[in-house]
Amino acid sequence: MKADFLILCGGLGTRLRSVTGETPKVMAEVQGEPFLDFLLKYLIRQGARRVILCAGYRAESIAAHYKAKFSQIEIIFSVENEPLGTGGALKNAAALVKNDHVFGLNGDCFTPVNYAKLLAFHQARKARATLVGVRVEGNKDFGTLVMNDKDEITAFKEKFVTDEVQYISAGVYCFNTPIFDLMPQGRFSIEYDFFPKLIGDGFYGHKVDAPFIDIGTPERFEWAKAHLNEMTEI
Repeated sequence: MKADFLILCGGLGTRLRSVTGETPKVMAEVQGEPFLDFLLKYLIRQGARRVILCAGYRAESIAAHYKAKFSQIEIIFSVENEPLGTGGALKNAAALVKNDHVFGLNGDCFTPVNYAKLLAFHQARKARATLVGVRVEGNKDFGTLVMNDKDEITAFKEKFVTDEVQYISAGVYCFNTPIFDLMPQGRFSIEYDFFPKLIGDGFYGHKVDAPFIDIGTPERFEWAKAHLNEMTEI
């Protein structure tokens, strides 16, 4: 697949420290392997050939593990010398990108996305950026995406309690490489500081009806340990 995959791996995993200690969040073991291993294996099956790991906290341990781990893909490391946030980490890796399209992923989340379909959706709409929205029934833990009948993202809603069907961000996005030029320097959040500025300018939501997990809390981490294998087989 002619696209680079940028995976955000810099999280401290503060809320997981009670169960994982000082281990970087993406390296937390699920069924005997780091969570990131499951994600990379899924991406390989999806056709990924070039992956950039955006690392910060304990980057050396992540690099040591993946230096020669998967022969099927090229793994490149982009290391933050200081915390840059999710947006700053992506911007920091821009010089390493070789393809015209980029997939961005949160390394502590997983949903079984068909990346070929995501790219086709993105290109068919001549989008600048496309964010994957996962369908959920009832929601109190995540912000939601508001989309019109053309699949354009028109707003982001903060967390609120509801029993209705909503679409939440899967932590997966596709964008054209010129987007990097619009990003500021330094530390910023891709979700809160950058994406809202793209509304009304070629910014689309790709809806999927699939399982979603993030391992940000001990409760979600325990759920992932029980269910991740069945999710990656979809």
